[in-house]
Amino acid sequence: MGIISLERIDNLIWLGRYSERIYLTIKEFFSCYDKMLDDPNLYKEYCYALQIPMIYENPKDFIDRYVCDPTISDSLLSNLFRAYDNCIVLRNEIGTESMTYLEMALYQLQEIKNSDSLLLDLQLVMDHILAFWACISENVFDYDVRNIIKLGQRQERLDMYLRLKKEKEKIKMAYESLEHRLYKTILPYNIEYLDILKEEIKKEEMDHQVCIRCTEGLL
Repeated sequence: MGIISLERIDNLIWLGRYSERIYLTIKEFFSCYDKMLDDPNLYKEYCYALQIPMIYENPKDFIDRYVCDPTISDSLLSNLFRAYDNCIVLRNEIGTESMTYLEMALYQLQEIKNSDSLLLDLQLVMDHILAFWACISENVFDYDVRNIIKLGQRQERLDMYLRLKKEKEKIKMAYESLEHRLYKTILPYNIEYLDILKEEIKKEEMDHQVCIRCTEGLL
């Protein structure tokens, strides 16, 4: 392939990161939503873990605004808009068919505000994102373009798992998947941070904040 500009590399990484962020946060939201039936204030722990400003007045306010309020920078809708913005500028690299699936996800999420079937509609958003990734894998023939998007996905996954303090095995698998992509990448990365991550994840009690800083600073 030809040389990819630094600007396009940034777009590709963030397309991977934002699309993965939407997918994982919806999955986490499902779990939080169910648990909130027994513990209505659980959303506060969710916001704290993901460093989301506590601007919500109550559980209903959280559900209504966190999902589809475009004026809140951490909302699902705002993050999906960011993914789609990167998608638009990468039209030539990823193709219009791939872009269409992310567009459908965005349309579905925008329509949720007046919906009586929140969880079903969010599942459809996830399905569109899965179709988007499948289309990238199937139809984007430039290996480096595919790999950079997937690298962004893996970086975001490890970051999210660390913030949410997922099970050790899940974090380990997310790290190994990211490491695998880094070794394949054309991009420079911070080897020192990668080594720190590797050693921290081996420990019985890892320092999650150190791991998050290293994950964020890898690229």
